[in-house]
Amino acid sequence: MKKTVTLYYHAGSKNHGCEAIVRSTLKILQDYDVNLFSFRPEEDKFFQIPVNVLPLIINNTNQKTNKKTIKQLIVLILQKYFPKYILVFLIRLRRQVAGINYDKNMYSLLLNDKSEKTISIGGDNYCYEEMINLLYFLNKSLCEVGKKTILLGCSIEPKTIKNNNYLIKKDLLSYSLIIARESLTYNALLENGINKNTHLVPDPAFVLDTIIPLNLPKEYIIGNTVGINISPMVQKLEKTKDITYKNIVKLINNILADSDMNIALIPHVVRDSDNDKNPLEKLYKEFKNTGRVCFFQEDYNCMQIKGIISKCRFLVAARTHASIAGYSSQVPTLVIGYSVKSKGIAKDIFGTYSDYVISVQDLKKEDDILNSFKKLMYKEEEIRQHYKNFMPSYIEKVWQTKDLIEKLKD
Repeated sequence: MKKTVTLYYHAGSKNHGCEAIVRSTLKILQDYDVNLFSFRPEEDKFFQIPVNVLPLIINNTNQKTNKKTIKQLIVLILQKYFPKYILVFLIRLRRQVAGINYDKNMYSLLLNDKSEKTISIGGDNYCYEEMINLLYFLNKSLCEVGKKTILLGCSIEPKTIKNNNYLIKKDLLSYSLIIARESLTYNALLENGINKNTHLVPDPAFVLDTIIPLNLPKEYIIGNTVGINISPMVQKLEKTKDITYKNIVKLINNILADSDMNIALIPHVVRDSDNDKNPLEKLYKEFKNTGRVCFFQEDYNCMQIKGIISKCRFLVAARTHASIAGYSSQVPTLVIGYSVKSKGIAKDIFGTYSDYVISVQDLKKEDDILNSFKKLMYKEEEIRQHYKNFMPSYIEKVWQTKDLIEKLKD
């Protein structure tokens, strides 16, 4: 009889990074029967995730929806009229004094699931203030019904672990197993006493399968194309308005003028509220008449997107799992980062994140990304040789995930 395990806090497969984590985790745990609890099961059905998918939230009545809408309106008002530091203080104070108030009936399918091991697969969820309340509530509720909870492939800002209220530490300490995907998070956890069963293992998506789509566009030259991915999320974090877009325009103009390489615009999250296609389509309209730029706007799954990336010569990516597709395919990759995850992953691969990650918050001039890209081009052969020597053993470490999960007694 197969062992069972539950995956939860999956955001849905239109975020192809989330999809990549699910598919890779299923590959790692192929000897298990798996249930997947998803915020958007309809997306997982569309992309044919090969597992039993269940809704994470049920019984979401109109009354609850109305309360949620009112709460969102209050948050918007606070964001507009309160300085950020006061708003953060109020959120933390509420969490510390009032605790968490969620309706367990909305998550009853998950809480009544028969698996004793439940795995939170959200990756960087603890990097987002708005997600921490629900993460705490679900972890606490699962522990109360006797389940062993696992935080898989996580990235957490060190300052969140150090400076947040006691509930964050209490929450993290209650996991039976924590697997950090990069050393900046791992070291911060250990330094703050979260070391009961804490391990460092690369992101599951480093073992994602690769599928190269048929009928690639004529503008896509295998082995001589620069893949470009930018996202609305990164653009929202700019310190200077439109600086990311202006940097990418400058980069594309330079590549087209000074090299024989073509450009592939590659979306990696395609949800209406956060759709990479929006800025990429704008770029495509600006450059399509050159005959050297293509835009992948079909509904490819994460394995096919990795296939497209794998045949690029270089990659410039804002989405973490687009960069992981590049790294694991040994494509020289420059990341437009915004948090600990991009820096930590690059540091673990190259020994430093300098020259491999440029923070969107640091973009000031329109040629910042171009200058970093030129450094990447200059080191192309050095990077490829490093990949050849380093990546096989690094990727092999991903399989430790299964061993760590199996060591937890049912």
